[in-house]
Amino acid sequence: MNKISTVNQIKESNIQLVRNIIQNSTEFTKHTISETTGLSFATTSNIVNQLQKNGEVLFLGNITSKLGRPAASYVYNKDFIHICCIFPSSAGSQRYLFYAIYDLLGNCLDQNMVWLDDVTYESFETLVDTLLEKDPNIKRVSIGIPGYCDDSHIHSCTLTNLNGCDLIGMLKEHFTCEFTLENNMNAIAYGLYHARKEHQNPPASLVVVSFFEGSGPGSGIIIDGKLYLGKSGFAGEVPFLPYTDGDIYDIIKRGPEAIAKSTAQIIISYSAILNPEVCVLTGENLSSSMCSHILDYCRRTIPEQHLPEISYIANYNRHYQNGLFWISLNRPYFGSSL
Repeated sequence: MNKISTVNQIKESNIQLVRNIIQNSTEFTKHTISETTGLSFATTSNIVNQLQKNGEVLFLGNITSKLGRPAASYVYNKDFIHICCIFPSSAGSQRYLFYAIYDLLGNCLDQNMVWLDDVTYESFETLVDTLLEKDPNIKRVSIGIPGYCDDSHIHSCTLTNLNGCDLIGMLKEHFTCEFTLENNMNAIAYGLYHARKEHQNPPASLVVVSFFEGSGPGSGIIIDGKLYLGKSGFAGEVPFLPYTDGDIYDIIKRGPEAIAKSTAQIIISYSAILNPEVCVLTGENLSSSMCSHILDYCRRTIPEQHLPEISYIANYNRHYQNGLFWISLNRPYFGSSL
């Protein structure tokens, strides 16, 4: 890493640090931001001035003080840009694209579903075109897919029409928005992490394991508040683990008992390698009543003190859309150049 790259990374890190504070402030001064972040007043002043110049921060006025000069007061411009989150899903045999539009404070401005016969590249292009016409302030689009992206192309996607598709590259040819493509499990994991963070108890490490109806298992990994993708974005692709009872897609057909045992194998693997604090289970092929049974399987191999806290959530779509929003806003990647 050269010196210029290091300086630029520090600068971007400082800007993001300031953003994280002002996004949660009703109004602020340069002095309060400097005190909260620990950055020098000069550094803070330069960052706030730049954000104000770009329109991301708005000047409110001067605060009178008995001591010294009046301090300039600012507010974060929540409508500086809007972020649109899109992901495909299904209800029975019917497929749809879900979308939600947010301001920069995470307020949902609009959301809906577009029902489709099938999900293709053209489905995304048509929806993005419609939404941009409706809200020209959308500058970022965050897309979730049930698969992984390697060298800009989608792989192992349950929506077979998207396999091999350079979805983001093709969309960039038609639109000037900034696009982000993320695996569905990574988005769900990051949404769950943020939900816990809002309640002041974010775990240092969290994994999410899913068994969705009509597909194999999936997983997302959070370490120190960031998504872990691995060298090529393949981290969390648990269908490729060596399951003791054979091919995972054959195992799923055998019912809840076989799925519980396979879920335990995934948790055992994570416990031995990552030793996470929390493991959240989700998906239609799992349930809260299966958690104790899965834990019993885990105890046969891993001492209980080394096992994560295990829980189940049924409603993952809320965390999915919130995760896509926070990923687009924060770029929370760890251990990868993506």
